[in-house]
Amino acid sequence: MAVRAVKESIRVILLTSTYRVEGYIHVVPGGRLLDEVNKEREFIPVTRASIYALDGEAPLDVLDFVAVNKCQVVMIAPAMGQ
Repeated sequence: MAVRAVKESIRVILLTSTYRVEGYIHVVPGGRLLDEVNKEREFIPVTRASIYALDGEAPLDVLDFVAVNKCQVVMIAPAMGQ
């Protein structure tokens, strides 16, 4: 039997130098987005991710899951209207 951790979803906007990613990052209940981002790992897991060009209005792709390399992240923020 698999054990699953209980997590809360935070809707985010994440910018890299070439793309805008809108999706969800999962944190422990009551956890902060910053705590999740500061974990010692190379990638940030994002679910229900829409990938846009920086100036694009239509998504280039929509993915159930994407792992974004933290070295490429310029900015991350909670999105409005969770």
